[in-house]
Amino acid sequence: MKTKSLDQESLAGTYIIKEMYNEMIKGQILKITFESNSNRVTGFGGCNSFFGTYTLEDNKISFGDIASSKKFCGKAIGDLERNFFSTLNGSTKIELDENYLLFHVDDNVVVKGEKAVAEKSMKKAVPNPSLVLIYKAISRGYFGYIKISNSKISVSQDRNLKVFSDYNCTEEEQNQLISIFDQLNLDELENLRAPTDKRLFDGAPIATLTIIKNGIEKTTPSFDHGHPPKEIEALVNKVLSIKENIAKQ
Repeated sequence: MKTKSLDQESLAGTYIIKEMYNEMIKGQILKITFESNSNRVTGFGGCNSFFGTYTLEDNKISFGDIASSKKFCGKAIGDLERNFFSTLNGSTKIELDENYLLFHVDDNVVVKGEKAVAEKSMKKAVPNPSLVLIYKAISRGYFGYIKISNSKISVSQDRNLKVFSDYNCTEEEQNQLISIFDQLNLDELENLRAPTDKRLFDGAPIATLTIIKNGIEKTTPSFDHGHPPKEIEALVNKVLSIKENIAKQ
C-alpha cells in the first residue's frame, strides 16, 4: 500500500466515510472535511453536523474542541454517530492511500474514507442547468431551512423537516440567483473559511449552504448564521432576502 506524508494542504478536502471497523456504512452518509491552510475540521455524522480543530504532525492526528449540533435522529443513527465521533477522537494516525483516507488506532485501520470527486467542469456542463440551493441554520433554540429549486421556494422551521411552507420564486429572483451563482468557483466551495466563530460558543446558529447542480452536491463548511464567508456572501444574502420577501406576502 502506497502512503505518503500528509500536511494540511495534501489532506484538505472532503472524504465520504465508507467503512468503520471493516464494516461498510450502509444507508447513511458520513463525511469529514479538512479545510486547507487551517486546522479546521467539519463534517456530518449521520444525524448532526460537527466542527472543531485538529493537529497533524508526521501523520499523527488529534482532534480538539469538537462540537456538534443537537438533533435527535433515533437510536440506530445516534449509535452510529456516537461510534463515529468516538472513533475519530481515538484515532492516532492517518494515511492517504491514493483517494482513500485511513484512520488508525495503533496499527489497526478503524475508519476508511474516500475522497469526494471534484467536479471541475460543473459550471460548463449544461447551458441552463437546474440549480438547487439549500440554506440551513441551527442552534439550541433556532432552526431555519430554506430550499430554492427552479421557481419554488420551501421554508421550514421543523427540525424533522416534515412541515414546509411552499412559495413561488419569481423569474426575476431566479435570474438574480443564477447571475450571482455564476460568479462562484464551485471547486473552492467545500474549503471556505468562516470569518467569525461565534457558533462555537453558542453565540450564533450554525449555518451551511448546499448547492446541487446537475446532480452534483457540494456543501460549505459551517459558518455563523448572519456572517457567511465573503465568497458566498452575496448568494446567501440573496437567498435570505427572497425568504424575507415571501414572509411579507
